[in-house]
Amino acid sequence: MFPNDLYALCDRSLLKRFEIDLDGFLSIAQRFGAKIIQYRNKSGEIEEKKRDIRYLRKRWDGILIVNDELALASLCDGVHIGQEDLHNVLDSFGIHSKNEAVTIIKKLYGAKMVGLSTHTLQEIQEANELDLEYVGLGAYRSSITKDVQYVLGERLSEIALQSKHKVVAIGGIRLFEPIENVWLRAIGSDLLIKGLTFA
Repeated sequence: MFPNDLYALCDRSLLKRFEIDLDGFLSIAQRFGAKIIQYRNKSGEIEEKKRDIRYLRKRWDGILIVNDELALASLCDGVHIGQEDLHNVLDSFGIHSKNEAVTIIKKLYGAKMVGLSTHTLQEIQEANELDLEYVGLGAYRSSITKDVQYVLGERLSEIALQSKHKVVAIGGIRLFEPIENVWLRAIGSDLLIKGLTFA
């Protein structure tokens, strides 16, 4: 029985490492019942990212989120940002309110959904004051694909209870590993490994 709480990370660097193209990723994500796909591409040019997102949009009827790229949010259902991205919006527009920053992301960049990464109880409490559609919370464990400052482990489920937003568990999560008190679990490399294993 496959889990039904999958937030699938379509990470271009991981796809390259595992030699999987976008069609192969979509096949894996659909096979494991993904609810959301998040596209991330830290090194590609903007035109490549647009091309990928349009390709995914045509072939994926579910929710499509882009990571970090505010300029591409209108091509998707929304954008997932980190704490530093939120601060960049504050600096760029010369504002001091995080709620104003979220409003700008929605109205100026056309993001219908905004998700924000959080790592501590304090960040969850701050996020409770913002007009977000969900928060990412983690990392659940350290990961070989990303440097993480906060590893929450089992505390993630306790902190998630303090969020008024839906919580997506992030960071080093494995496909067949249930986590309590979260809406979805974001999975990248382990999804591809299991996808190839169960091919």
